[in-house]
Amino acid sequence: MSRRAIRLDTVAPIVRGYPHAVVADGLVFVSGMRGGRPGLDRSFADLPESFRQNGFSRFGVSDECDFAAEAWTAHENLDLVLRAAGTEASQVLRQHMWLQDKRVFPAYEKVRMAWQEVPAPSSCLGVGDVPGRFGHLIGLEAMAVVPDENPLFPRRSTVRTFDNKDFPSAAFYSQAVRCGPLAFLAGHIPIQTDRPGQPVITGYADIPPEGRFLATGRSHPDSRHGPIAAQTWYTYEKVRENLAAQGMEMSDIKHVAVMLHDVRDFDAFHEVHRRIFGDKAPALIVTTVNEVGHRGTRIEIEPTALDPRAGIPVAEADWPCPAPFAGPAAVGVGGLFMFAGVLGLNAAGRLVSHSSELDDPIGRRVAADLQRSENSPGFAAQCWAAWSLLRRVADSLHLPLDAIAKTTVYVSDARDIWIYEEVRECFLSSVGRDLPAAEFVSLRGPGPAAGAMVQIEASAVSTAAGAAGR
Repeated sequence: MSRRAIRLDTVAPIVRGYPHAVVADGLVFVSGMRGGRPGLDRSFADLPESFRQNGFSRFGVSDECDFAAEAWTAHENLDLVLRAAGTEASQVLRQHMWLQDKRVFPAYEKVRMAWQEVPAPSSCLGVGDVPGRFGHLIGLEAMAVVPDENPLFPRRSTVRTFDNKDFPSAAFYSQAVRCGPLAFLAGHIPIQTDRPGQPVITGYADIPPEGRFLATGRSHPDSRHGPIAAQTWYTYEKVRENLAAQGMEMSDIKHVAVMLHDVRDFDAFHEVHRRIFGDKAPALIVTTVNEVGHRGTRIEIEPTALDPRAGIPVAEADWPCPAPFAGPAAVGVGGLFMFAGVLGLNAAGRLVSHSSELDDPIGRRVAADLQRSENSPGFAAQCWAAWSLLRRVADSLHLPLDAIAKTTVYVSDARDIWIYEEVRECFLSSVGRDLPAAEFVSLRGPGPAAGAMVQIEASAVSTAAGAAGR
């Protein structure tokens, strides 16, 4: 496996020690980008005049002007990192945008149009905090490909652009791109983009009878579960249509990221999810963010699918504890491994809440020391349990931890990131400066359970890894 870390003196990492990107077998995993750089004090007035005249407020106190300056620099930093990795914006396979206040999304869209002629599939989410040394209004993270460096994943081809007439996008993002056998789909939301005003699905009445299998006919339970159940079913139907246009089926989805607006919707979502996938559920990660999609949407679904015509074998890892949700703990495709969301679970599959609940005596000692300073009680113990679980899943695939190319870490309180780092160092101390790329995001619900304070989303690359599991 070829692997190299990208480090730039001109762009500050969000947390010291991490590279700006990791290139592994031609795939580029970009760390979180923020809207600032050392020695740079950029204001809205410093942006190109043609951009400033594009419908922005003419008054300096406007918050969208401050945001636009920060978003511009975040994209400039992303572009610098991509070029240092040997690629460019046209080869981005997936991009996440974290906004501290999603009211400024129209301003962000103007920035993105200036930087990306054909945008990647994306999800734009309102979050609690965007931690980092420079800028706090926006964060970007991305996955890209270096053209022709890996024959299996040669380059990006856009199969459904943002202006596709048959499947209109809700904003400036491509619906789907391909990279070899993999299809990366944008985050889908439950809105009717083919109708005037793109109305939101609000309940069972907005979907056909075949999607109402959880309906009871009683107003109280249907008013509680109906919105998320109907929105989940409808969104997956749109995913199904998008895949069908590319000759694929729902069973070809190997990984799916789901963003909920309310953690209390998880059980109803999960029931619909299980009905749709049956025993072929993909690896799953579920987080709870401050805002998804349009106002009134409760869910966003972002799938990654494998074209079965490519004949690529799939490795799946079973959970080493009772499964927290449907699907495998990780899935491997051609040396790329995508993990399900890893929570701080013990051997019984339950969230830990104190150092005394850890099975590992070393973990108990480390977490006991750190929990004296944590802002969220139980955070250190959950970090240790999450890394222990991640290691056990990787071991089942004969995958060393140093094969991890990227971690996105969702936390409940950004002030506790240093505690996470203390725990992470215990598991990755042998890699030295060869850390994976990383992103950190503060969410009101880092996981699908109300007590979750940390969740790790990991990607790894290893052509030598064995195919274990189911």
